[in-house]
Amino acid sequence: MKNLITRAIFGAIYVAVIAGGILGGNLPFLLLMLLLVTLGINEFLTITVDMGGERRTPSVNSVLLHSLDCVGGGLMVITLWGGLFVPAAVTFLLYIVLRLSVQLWITRENPLISLAMSMMSQLYVALPVALMSVIYRHSPQMLLLMFVLVWINDTFAFLTGSMLGRHRLWERISPKKSWEGFIGGMVFTVIAAGITPMLFPGYFGMPTAVYALLGLVVSIAATAGDLIESLIKRTLGVKDSGHLIPGHGGILDRIDSILLVIPAAVIYLSFM
Repeated sequence: MKNLITRAIFGAIYVAVIAGGILGGNLPFLLLMLLLVTLGINEFLTITVDMGGERRTPSVNSVLLHSLDCVGGGLMVITLWGGLFVPAAVTFLLYIVLRLSVQLWITRENPLISLAMSMMSQLYVALPVALMSVIYRHSPQMLLLMFVLVWINDTFAFLTGSMLGRHRLWERISPKKSWEGFIGGMVFTVIAAGITPMLFPGYFGMPTAVYALLGLVVSIAATAGDLIESLIKRTLGVKDSGHLIPGHGGILDRIDSILLVIPAAVIYLSFM
């Protein structure tokens, strides 16, 4: 019971931080993205620190590389936040050149694994977080809707799977997920997305069918994002990405779905 209360309290705090950051204006939104990208990259690099051998206490070199990767992700966020796509590409190329060059002076780390994890931290964490700016500039409410639909999908997938789950969705990666839960989450997400323009016509002006299809895209991408993080954690032999949020694990455990939903939504909305 105590664990459930703790989970509920910190879950509510997490939701409030996300909603406040998105709806609070440009500066709170920028700070929210910088917070997510810094914590996310740091967690990812921390759980993958033993990819080249036995887990060890972080060295000065690894701390410096973590900091450089966090700065690289932050620069990407800041540039895309300003809507400057060409500088964003230049910034990312500059980071790559600097990151590759720095590795030449570090002899104690496995260079290939170290470089691979740094590049993946940018692709897996920094790029999706930075792309939130694309949806935000279209509509902050639309970005918040992405998070709400992910939460709805996760909630109803869990509830439906717990009650009706019989057939495993991807047992090799996530033994508890079922096809029934996946379909249940998808149905409720599509319904929620479809009725959004009816409930909030002042914020969402596209046709109902566009939002219903968006719900489908979000549900599929959210499930895939969850499975991808499960694959990473199963490969590394860790249960949670961190312990930042009591009862929930790390920040990556909270944003794993949204990391794939955002790129998928950007692609979808660009055609709409």
